[in-house]
Amino acid sequence: MTSRTVKVAVIGSGLAGLTAAYLLSESGGKDKDVIYEVHLFEKASTLGMDSSSMSLPVPGEEKDWRIDVPMRSFQGGYYPRLIAFYKHLGVSFRTADYSYSFARLSPRQDSDGRNITTSIIYNGRSGLAGVSMPSDLRKASNSSFLLLNVAKRAWVLFTFAIVAMQLLFCYVRLLILSIPMQRSVDVSALSFGVWIKRTIPRGRISGLLGLDTIWIDFAENILIPLFSAVCTCPTDDVKQHPVEELLDYIWLTLGTHHYAATNGVRDVVARLSARIPHIHLSSSISGLESDPQDPQLVSIHCSTVTGDEVYSGFQHIIIATQASRAIPILKSYASSLPSSTNGYHAQSVEDQIACLQHFQYRPSVVINHTDESLVPDIAADRRELNLIVAHPSLLAAAKTEKSDDGWTLNKCSPTYTMATHSLPIPKGYSSQLPPVFQTTNPIVEPRAERILSVARLERAIVTLASKEALKGLHVEKERGWTSLSGPDEGRLGPLQGAGKLKNNVDGPGIWLCGSYAYSGIPLLEGCVVSARHVIEQGIWVCEKTRRKIPW
Repeated sequence: MTSRTVKVAVIGSGLAGLTAAYLLSESGGKDKDVIYEVHLFEKASTLGMDSSSMSLPVPGEEKDWRIDVPMRSFQGGYYPRLIAFYKHLGVSFRTADYSYSFARLSPRQDSDGRNITTSIIYNGRSGLAGVSMPSDLRKASNSSFLLLNVAKRAWVLFTFAIVAMQLLFCYVRLLILSIPMQRSVDVSALSFGVWIKRTIPRGRISGLLGLDTIWIDFAENILIPLFSAVCTCPTDDVKQHPVEELLDYIWLTLGTHHYAATNGVRDVVARLSARIPHIHLSSSISGLESDPQDPQLVSIHCSTVTGDEVYSGFQHIIIATQASRAIPILKSYASSLPSSTNGYHAQSVEDQIACLQHFQYRPSVVINHTDESLVPDIAADRRELNLIVAHPSLLAAAKTEKSDDGWTLNKCSPTYTMATHSLPIPKGYSSQLPPVFQTTNPIVEPRAERILSVARLERAIVTLASKEALKGLHVEKERGWTSLSGPDEGRLGPLQGAGKLKNNVDGPGIWLCGSYAYSGIPLLEGCVVSARHVIEQGIWVCEKTRRKIPW
């Protein structure tokens, strides 16, 4: 039997685009009558997942030190399909159970300088390593008089013990509240800020013990900065974030390890791209155009270093870019549709555009540098991940500035949490060389001579409106009271394919995938699962392809 060729374009080479292209390009399966000709388009000169990363030479070593940008760690429980996919690819990864410090950036009283003072030190290992006493508290016990010194030390230890007990109370209470069967029936419609207020301990005893104040402080000083760093968004966005997704993250990651790819995402990209036959780099998509001779096909117009190029004959288009970038691409296609086009297909494309307009993005800056002024002042307080928030006086000052919410070239608004990762030193890297840090969303600008690289990115955020709009792209299985949806559960939303799944109406299949197109916090897991669903439940169904994904 003669094989037929199905031509598919994948726009965007982040993890979602690479996953989709890889699955279509991978040989195997029972059917031999369909051959997928996959074309991957990327506007950058290198594949997108690794395009912002940087390399540092290591004296005496053949290999450079490759630093992933942005940070690409993942955690067991929340990334089951990503972990399974990496294992299938042969990607090795190491345990990276990060320790954290929580600190505050404040102006100095006696000068124009600033202090970064640590308030909480979390030693990692899912809480098993406990917490440590910050140096600022330890210094309070120093005195030149022996008896006074003993008394102060006893008071400091007592104070630290009380703080540790308060943290333990709040942490255990948070875990209990995150259990699916403990959540309120309307949790899916609540923002994090509203949920925090609703869960404040009430009653006379709670008031006498100060549990209400302790809970609010725990949320303001730990949970909100932590999720501001995880979601790389301002703290106000965390308060408006749907709480259900944050509770899922807390519950699913309980007792699990953090991981990082041993050889970085460059290794992941190499394994994924090896089987993709047609890769078009430095190819910025300027538009899609319906084929006037065949309404089932679409052409891609792109700008390259050598001029404009047109690639024709595609039966399916997978847009694996940010939602904001997908909108103008879809608008160009909609404007090219002739009046004779199937009405359902044309309306489906318009509905896709309307859906995508509900997804919001926030700018993010990632700087690799050797400037130690972006970590806590006292070296003993520094940990692998250092989360730093601005003092309220700095937030007030930023609101009075004329600049765009406090943004400058290498500094973001103080409403973000600054996360500085102390990078692990590779073999052969001299201890005489300065330590290297990666700071995401710096609220203070690193010294120019210490900067190694700067990447400006955008990150999708989740709002109650985008959560509702997501139902058009991904439908999550109804949740039970005792568990969350499994990694394979859920299906493509009604807007996927632009009518292709509804009686295979005239018109090419238009598919959308990416971190934003899956339930939960927009992370790597969403890239993999949304791409898998588009291929497995979308294109393969349309083309009657009988293949099985082995992971």
